[in-house]
Amino acid sequence: MIYTTKAQAKKLTGIGYLGSVNLTTKHQKAYKYNELTYSLYLAPAKSSGYEVCPMRSEECTLLCLNESGMNKMTQKVKGDVINESRIKKTKLFFEHREFFVNWMIDEIYTAKKKADKLGHKFSVRLNNTSDITPESFYVTYKGEVRNVLQIFPDVKFYDYTKVPKRIELLKKYNNYDLTFSFSGYNFPDCISMLNNDVRVAVVFRKELPETFWGRKVIDGDEYDMRYYDEKNVIVGLKYKSVRNKLKDDYKFVV
Repeated sequence: MIYTTKAQAKKLTGIGYLGSVNLTTKHQKAYKYNELTYSLYLAPAKSSGYEVCPMRSEECTLLCLNESGMNKMTQKVKGDVINESRIKKTKLFFEHREFFVNWMIDEIYTAKKKADKLGHKFSVRLNNTSDITPESFYVTYKGEVRNVLQIFPDVKFYDYTKVPKRIELLKKYNNYDLTFSFSGYNFPDCISMLNNDVRVAVVFRKELPETFWGRKVIDGDEYDMRYYDEKNVIVGLKYKSVRNKLKDDYKFVV
């Protein structure tokens, strides 16, 4: 498959779009900050047949926010169309990488152009329901293989991750921002991240404390663009119910 235009890609794949701009509830908060965020949602865990969350725990898989928000509301009216679309996109990414990434590049260019026209800031979050290194989003670009961070050096990309070695990308790319996620089983990695000026996201059962692990706690639900935040802090997130009532033994919830 060779990508030519967005119209050709839609017709060929039956997929309406790869990424969206300020579409979901959490990304709509970016409007308050005069920002447009291009965000990509893939099929989480191994639900597509391809693993996209290499450091996931059983709890993470069970309680993935993939089943919340717009997806949950849409299921009541149209059935499982969003999950089916995310599975198609994920398979396209793994099976036709250059086609997928060229299409995504085209969408990012369009979104950035819109942001520039509005006088808004612009950012990209590739992993909303996945945890794939941005270096895997690559194409042959102007005669050489380049990843999306290299293709858009003036665009801020940000991620949450449970993969410790992802920290290495912060030294390679000035346009990449990273927040590490507490899983309930990776406490030593969390402390290591904090000591290396990488903020850590922690889910809290009730109200957010002022400090945790000796660090300042900020409200991570106010907006999603984590690169606005200080580095050596805890990003406090309130637990959001997806399937069942919160159990006492969920390790990732404090």
